[in-house]
Amino acid sequence: MASYSSSDEPLVFSKSSTLKRARRIPNEKDGSHSHIVVTLTDPEVFDCPICLEPLTIPVYQCDQNGHIACSSCCTKINNRCPSCSGSIGSCRCRAIEKALESITISCQNIQYGCKESVAYHKKGEHQKACVYSPLSCPLLSCNFVSSAEQLYKHFSSRHVKSATQFRFGNSVPVSLNASDDFLFLQEKNKGTLFILKNHHVEDLGNAVTISCIQPSFMSGYLYDLDVEAKGNSLRLKSFTLSIPSQQVIDDSPPTTWFLLIPSGFISPGDLLKMQFCIWPKDAVSI
Repeated sequence: MASYSSSDEPLVFSKSSTLKRARRIPNEKDGSHSHIVVTLTDPEVFDCPICLEPLTIPVYQCDQNGHIACSSCCTKINNRCPSCSGSIGSCRCRAIEKALESITISCQNIQYGCKESVAYHKKGEHQKACVYSPLSCPLLSCNFVSSAEQLYKHFSSRHVKSATQFRFGNSVPVSLNASDDFLFLQEKNKGTLFILKNHHVEDLGNAVTISCIQPSFMSGYLYDLDVEAKGNSLRLKSFTLSIPSQQVIDDSPPTTWFLLIPSGFISPGDLLKMQFCIWPKDAVSI
């Protein structure tokens, strides 16, 4: 098995079309060759030439000249090879599939803490669900980038005064100017970061939501958002959306569940006063 990991020779990419070298690793127990380590000099050799994404099994080749394509692209091009117009989508390229099955690579998020090695043809699948996917600090003046866990620690130590602190399951009062776009919230025990976003809706009031700053594939949290005025009350019970931190600062209106606070609920001094409560994913609000 060809293996690319921190214990082997480094995988070096450069623009060429040949294998730079191969080295056999003896099996210490029986003297046989357990696998080889190669340095690949063309980083695109195992990418689909049509969609440019890493090839996944099955891989097909055209009947006429052996041009390859991933299965999803075969459907998109109506099973007609874009290189030579030959038929493609019925004949699999077993040699490429065998190579894909034998290659493992380190996750591209290794610098952020991921130590997993995955089969090359599952590279895209892993990247979409890697908990070490990098997030940037939501404060525009800060250039810190790391995993969610490290980002939370960074924010706690460097920007603690920039967020309202709370604990899961506790109702916390907050206020912000009706014209403010957002307010950061941070859970005291785990450091999880949230953002309360406020969007002014002309002639109606303010649309308010709470989202969690984390990789977009991760599941959300339960939350309540309450506002009271003159004996009237409004409540939103919902789930947080998961948003990467580079997307948290924007002025676009919410497109999903939100609490619309009419203008009559705004306190003197143009303040939005409300209470929020957030629960962990496995908790149930009463």
